[in-house]
Amino acid sequence: MIYGPMQLLVIGFGHATLPLEFVHQLRSLRDTGVVRLVDAVFVAKDEHDNLNAIKVSDLSQDETVFLGSVVGALFGFGALGEAGMDRGAEIGALSANDGLMGLSTDDLDEIADRIPRGTAATVLLLEHLWAIGLKEAIEREDGSVIAQGWITPATIIAQGRQAADDAA
Repeated sequence: MIYGPMQLLVIGFGHATLPLEFVHQLRSLRDTGVVRLVDAVFVAKDEHDNLNAIKVSDLSQDETVFLGSVVGALFGFGALGEAGMDRGAEIGALSANDGLMGLSTDDLDEIADRIPRGTAATVLLLEHLWAIGLKEAIEREDGSVIAQGWITPATIIAQGRQAADDAA
């Protein structure tokens, strides 16, 4: 199975209520097949440090375990070469049941600890479905991605500053 590029996002909100406009926009992207929600958790902290969490995924349990084993095998290969692939796949499949793909319960606790009282955050792992056809075409043409990144206003500002520094 071919997967689209995955993106991990952590988004903070200045209130502890479920951000309905954000939820509706995300649902629209999911319904139109632009993205798939691999995993997500929304954590809100009230004024008394009580946490409320909502966890959502578009993956079935079998897909979660399969993707966990693939990620684990790749991690194991990176850590120990071919010898680490089987063990990594095994650990990845088991850990896929534990929580947000790629983040441990301790990681989520740390995120929750960083949320100020009366605010919330969401951690999303999105698969960009729109890119699958493009990815397949690149592979058929023996191409590969050489570089990538997100262009944001902050990126452009930083480039302007760098250009000014270089000119000085």
